[in-house]
Amino acid sequence: MRLLLPVLLGLLVTVGEAAPKVYTGQFRYLADAGLFEDCVSGDRWPVAQQAANAELERIYLEKQKAGEPLWVKVEGELKHRLDLVAGKRRTVFVVTKVLDSAVRKCDALPKVPLEGTHWVLVELQGRRVPSGKRRDAYLVLQPSTGKAAGFSGCNHFMAPYTLEGDRLSFGPAGSTRMHCESGYELETAYQSMLQKAVGWKQRGKLLDLFDESGNRIARFATGNP
Repeated sequence: MRLLLPVLLGLLVTVGEAAPKVYTGQFRYLADAGLFEDCVSGDRWPVAQQAANAELERIYLEKQKAGEPLWVKVEGELKHRLDLVAGKRRTVFVVTKVLDSAVRKCDALPKVPLEGTHWVLVELQGRRVPSGKRRDAYLVLQPSTGKAAGFSGCNHFMAPYTLEGDRLSFGPAGSTRMHCESGYELETAYQSMLQKAVGWKQRGKLLDLFDESGNRIARFATGNP
């Protein structure tokens, strides 16, 4: 039994490991530093000098000039690390495996209408929003009524909205008065975010909201971004 225990534990660890996520994007390498720009979100992350980074740099130098973009398909993960110089945490991209590369542009993103689309909240104030147990927090802009409808974690709500070019703002929201065992913290933060929103930017199946200072305060997704 003692001999079998390490084997069984090893099997449990293997089964419990999450599969690496596949990303496509434009990779640039200049002055001993790599930068990855995600094709889906447009987000940019410095590439950590570990794991498969050396292989990625080698492929880049074989196919592209310094500073020019190289399309790559990689397996990787985002890590949050403390920047001792800036004194704050920052996001870095750890490449674990290089799958493909070419001198080409990212694939065209699907066109999704801003209004009338069911947008699910996936990030709030820089933090990922996990999927809800019963339903996800969401937002729908209804042009026929000029009101935004949604679910904010516990209650459904409606609020008037104003859309002018790249400006998007929301008026006071009215909501149901349900009693919930959880979701109040998310709901408070969500409603507060809506009152701070003044701008928007859409990239394919992703929708970002910004405050007056230009900071991204929320991200929504629809379908499978």
